[in-house]
Amino acid sequence: MTTPYRVAVIGCGAICGNHISAILNAGQSVCALCDILPERTQKMIEKYALENVSVYTDYQTLLDNEKPDAVHICTPHYLHAPIAIAALDKNIHVMCEKPLCISSKQLSELRSAVKSSRAQLGVCHQNRYETNMIRLKELAQGKVAGGFGSVVWHRDADYYNSADWRGTWEQEGGGVMINQALHTLDLMQWICGFPTHVTAHTSNDSLKGVIEVEDTASAVFECENGVSFNFFATNAATASLPVQIQIKLNTGDMIDAQNKQFCFNHELISSQKDSPVVGKSVWGDGHKALILDFYKHVSANTPFPIGFDEGEKVIRLILAMYRSNGERVAI
Repeated sequence: MTTPYRVAVIGCGAICGNHISAILNAGQSVCALCDILPERTQKMIEKYALENVSVYTDYQTLLDNEKPDAVHICTPHYLHAPIAIAALDKNIHVMCEKPLCISSKQLSELRSAVKSSRAQLGVCHQNRYETNMIRLKELAQGKVAGGFGSVVWHRDADYYNSADWRGTWEQEGGGVMINQALHTLDLMQWICGFPTHVTAHTSNDSLKGVIEVEDTASAVFECENGVSFNFFATNAATASLPVQIQIKLNTGDMIDAQNKQFCFNHELISSQKDSPVVGKSVWGDGHKALILDFYKHVSANTPFPIGFDEGEKVIRLILAMYRSNGERVAI
């Protein structure tokens, strides 16, 4: 059972529906929506038959007027940290979409806000709640010999031109790594162990003149336990392929995992091709379980498993990749 909370959602773009659906599933009520485009808030109210919902175009006004128990942040990347800090300063619980933030400075500011707040910060790394990823984590625990993760997708000029914050260092904070590939890199470090060093290369291979960030990246991560894993991500493919995680165990066994498919020594163990999802299929169905778990922990006043300390890990890895430029750097 969870305590009933008044929840506000800030940012009513594509991912917002996943959050509203999961908030309602968790037995919580949506008291307010905020977006700079009022028609987006109205669309969500109608789609989810929300009642008694206040509408705002400014998040600070919402926080001041509504004083919600919790907020979900679904805005463009550069606003995640400022909104989270503003809410935490008012002791309002925060569920933040990825990425947690886009710079070392924002990480430091968030760390201070979390320490001084009575509220919890949760980060939406929903793939950790996918059935196949939980199975992979359990099977690989303490037995990883090496691994490879890949995200091979297609994103064109129309995608980046759909919003002025996309493809910019200042507002998106990066390209394929901090947007599309973040979840898979987070899973790799969650399964293999947190790295101490990385050697990485990033480039813009297909969208010069359209974006100022990378569309392709590769990296070798070295972990303290002696394990290394490789990572590759691109938005420059002509067609999108399934995200892939491959783990070799020190027993010699091989695991190939996707959100909807799990193979052990090349034998198909499970397939979930028809499992329902909210929004894009690549987002998986983990939002529902993650957000339910968040409110269970908030209600019990126990730490949510993916708080600041966990959420910052993949940000540190990505920022180190951007610093590397082909050189081995400490994380």
